[in-house]
Amino acid sequence: MNRVKTLYISAIIFVSIPLACGIRAGEDFTKVQSNFQVTGDGFHREMRVSSSSFPSSLRNCKIVIKWVVPSGIYVDPYQLQSSILNQTVHFSSHVNVEQMAHHAESFILHSFPNLQCSSSSCHFSQTIQFHLRYHLPSNTSDYTKVLLPLPMTYHSCDCTFSIDMAVNKCLWQKFSKPDVPNYVSVPVGDLSHLPLVTFITIAVAFMGTGCVAWASVIR
Repeated sequence: MNRVKTLYISAIIFVSIPLACGIRAGEDFTKVQSNFQVTGDGFHREMRVSSSSFPSSLRNCKIVIKWVVPSGIYVDPYQLQSSILNQTVHFSSHVNVEQMAHHAESFILHSFPNLQCSSSSCHFSQTIQFHLRYHLPSNTSDYTKVLLPLPMTYHSCDCTFSIDMAVNKCLWQKFSKPDVPNYVSVPVGDLSHLPLVTFITIAVAFMGTGCVAWASVIR
């Protein structure tokens, strides 16, 4: 009898924990679709995540996107300070925007988009601007590729913490992630031009020095 009571109490606790932590049992997330896109040209581009077909029961829940930013690119925190994203973005560590790719480290960025809901479903989209870092020159190719890891999307329906604390304090449930990763091509210097560039640089330096010396003499 005591064993039956113990099993019954354990079952109640097992079922209650997910509900208390913001995980809603029985929700169907199989129709949730996520898209990941990269737009723009040059060294300044944008990455965008959008999702649709969320159940309307999530209208009062929080959504968080986890972006893994590789060392070959960076998101500028100083740029975000002057935008509306400043209040909805959390960086995992300090970002050095001056470092070259081979000296930089990847970091994690969390963003909290707003859900747009109708009577039957919810959706969201969020765009983050990023910048390409300078890479080491190469003697085999004019470009190098940087893989952008697929962002992960989570939700929590009973999270009352502020953004700075919510990432670690709330219990998040993961949605399925987009299927297709993205690559960006980054132009790099051509090492085959090194001898010519070195010669021209030294020649210009000597010419400049000679001009300064000659100007000093004729005075």
